[in-house]
Amino acid sequence: MRARTAAFAAVLLMAPFGARAADLAVWWEKGFYPEEDEAVAEVIAAFEEDAGKQVELVHYPQAELPEAVAAAIDAGKPPDVAFGGWLAEYIPKWAFDDRLVDLSEVVGSFSDLFDPEALERVTLLNGNTGQEALYALPMGRSANHVHVWTSLLARAGFDLADIPREWEAFWSFWCDQVQPAVRRATGRNDIWGIGLPMSSNGNDTTTQFLQFLAAYEADYVTRDGKLIIDDPEIRGKLVHAISSYTAYYLRKCTPPDSITWENIDNNKQFYAQAVVMTPNDTLSIPNGLKSERPEDYYENTATIEWPLGPRGDPFPIMGEVLSVAVFKGGGSVASAEAFVRFLVAEGWLAHYLNFSAERFLPPMPKLLEQPFWLDPSDPHRMAAVMQVSSRPLTHNYTVASGDWRHDRAIWQERVWAKAIHRIVTEGVTAEQAVDEAIARVKQILSE
Repeated sequence: MRARTAAFAAVLLMAPFGARAADLAVWWEKGFYPEEDEAVAEVIAAFEEDAGKQVELVHYPQAELPEAVAAAIDAGKPPDVAFGGWLAEYIPKWAFDDRLVDLSEVVGSFSDLFDPEALERVTLLNGNTGQEALYALPMGRSANHVHVWTSLLARAGFDLADIPREWEAFWSFWCDQVQPAVRRATGRNDIWGIGLPMSSNGNDTTTQFLQFLAAYEADYVTRDGKLIIDDPEIRGKLVHAISSYTAYYLRKCTPPDSITWENIDNNKQFYAQAVVMTPNDTLSIPNGLKSERPEDYYENTATIEWPLGPRGDPFPIMGEVLSVAVFKGGGSVASAEAFVRFLVAEGWLAHYLNFSAERFLPPMPKLLEQPFWLDPSDPHRMAAVMQVSSRPLTHNYTVASGDWRHDRAIWQERVWAKAIHRIVTEGVTAEQAVDEAIARVKQILSE
């Protein structure tokens, strides 16, 4: 990663920085669908007309944007504004290093419109001032959903009412009942009951394992920020959670190539009907079907509720808050603040979410109450809204503790994803993988 970051920095230093010919430089994650790019282009055009400003909009692929921003910061040429899903893992570090603009006054009275959980995720510690402040504007929120091929379920002789609510029974249902039945019915041996990522690539393995941690009550940072990873009870729960997670690969209930999946690959496997069920932390999977395969979107697939946890209780749902950040070194702070204010005060945040293929849910409760999001004829969007409205998000270790190094351990070094990958590819025990991961987490937190 350091080599790629250095390469980004070299390009920035050698090439003329064209964005400075504009009044505002905006770097935005390249959309998963054309509608996302079209929606942000509409927002930018409306801002230019309203403010009389010229904006240069630059798109980066999701995985490349954080490195590009980091390199631009190091080169002293950051954008004025940046937005992307993976930036959530870097924003706490940039806030701590005093690289971001405090948006508390910019958002001002509009802060009451936002979900408190969303604001909490971007209320971060500044290492220079020792104070917490609002260092990003929530643009959307993701939540972990379970997507199912109802048509394949029917071929196997089941319907949605047959899916168990109990944790172990839920997973066994897909593995032991649905998978063999759908293979017999279709004559295909390349269909798996479950699509769980087992790779150390991308973020999906980490996301789904953190969901298992929440279900098994294995959080090793308390909600008040205390590290309890050395607690024997927590270690036992971590072992139990990782054993449960990897069991579905070892029992051959998730595709063999899930050990190499990138973030997009469970989407691809679902579209190919190679998996009957897969969890995913946005609505990107069903929304990818809507325009090209509407019958599959409306008739043949569904987004369903997570089961109860191992102790029979609902558990928090894994999710992130996706935010716009404004950089101090960008050179156009006033214009950037005006852009943020425009997004909130003029309703363009809602426009972006409604017309960008609805991959993310709104961070404002009143937007979730709109007919657009509560359409009972939609088998995915309303289910997602009901889930985020009834279950809290898992707590964020970095926000709870004020220590951005948790993001480094979990997301950038992917400590837990690497532990999972070692279990399924090298045969190390769950106990060994957990102990090694614990040691590495503690080392990172001490550096």
